[in-house]
Amino acid sequence: MLERIGNVSLEVDFNKSKKGKYSHSKGGIYENASFNINDSISFSPASKYLSRANWLLKEFQHSSEDKVIVEFIYGGFYFEVHLDLKSINSLETISYTIRKDDSIRVEINPIIASLKIVIGTANESMPLQKELKGLGQLFNRFTSLDLKNELNIYNYELIDTLLDGIYSSLQSDFTYLNNILFNFLEKQTNRKLNVMLNKNKNATELNLIKIRPF
Repeated sequence: MLERIGNVSLEVDFNKSKKGKYSHSKGGIYENASFNINDSISFSPASKYLSRANWLLKEFQHSSEDKVIVEFIYGGFYFEVHLDLKSINSLETISYTIRKDDSIRVEINPIIASLKIVIGTANESMPLQKELKGLGQLFNRFTSLDLKNELNIYNYELIDTLLDGIYSSLQSDFTYLNNILFNFLEKQTNRKLNVMLNKNKNATELNLIKIRPF
């Protein structure tokens, strides 16, 4: 079921400082944050869109080289995504780094996961989704492992087992996440991004790259 992917490094340190060439904003939608120095998040179309989708933006960074980092909370999870807007309309995959939102409750054995998503098509008018059912089930399985060390693509048999029976739910979750993410970027950057409309009705696919204790 899973495509075997080698030599992939998706290590992300959620605690490192992201300074320098990025203009960025910290804080959530309800914490007086701004997308950038000149644009108030409180009134921007992008922030209103995220508010309707019930996403809490934690950080948005946009470099002079047209690369962005988006960190957000939704459905009880904390997400981080890195994208290059210069080549976004030919983008085939997107990498997510995900952990449980620890502001809700303290996890006994917190896990951080890296997933590589093959972008599929989606309807721009997808209804708003209230939960991430597949992702919730996947992290429940992570918890049951009592993980002490990293699991990655070389542990493919266990990785496959973790996705058994919930793959279609995960496809639905990530099709939705991609759709909201790209719609947000369109509103924030004032660009038309036809990322998901160019996929010729291909289904969203996913690869679990690695999981490790957080």
